[in-house]
Amino acid sequence: MTGTCPFARRNGVVPCAGQLISPPDADHRFWPLTVPPNHRYCELGWNSLALACLAEAEDCRNKWQAGAESETRRVLARAAGGDPRYAKMTTAELRTTGLWRWRLSTSAIQLQKAEEKQRERARVYLDFAEFRRLSTLQLR
Repeated sequence: MTGTCPFARRNGVVPCAGQLISPPDADHRFWPLTVPPNHRYCELGWNSLALACLAEAEDCRNKWQAGAESETRRVLARAAGGDPRYAKMTTAELRTTGLWRWRLSTSAIQLQKAEEKQRERARVYLDFAEFRRLSTLQLR
């Protein structure tokens, strides 16, 4: 989403300029907004972008958790198979080892960074929407 409106006039001004807008099923904390006169950007996408980022962050979190469970199962299977590295470990220690091995893996680190990045993007989008909402309230 670029923020441009497909219904913008020739001069680029959005048709909702000077109007109070709100998308369907909008979060009441961030909508409605007053679009300033002669505004050239669409405001409807900020909440949608935030939701998409949060969904992506949750997907990263779920993949991270699945990886941790998979590595833990692998360590437990190796111990059950007689791997001497795990011979004297308790089940709790084996689970801790699996989690520790996963946390240090490149995949886990990349997923954690991707989750943080998406959560930060969502926060920025929601902060902007909140800023716009508060500035709209001050205009009234």
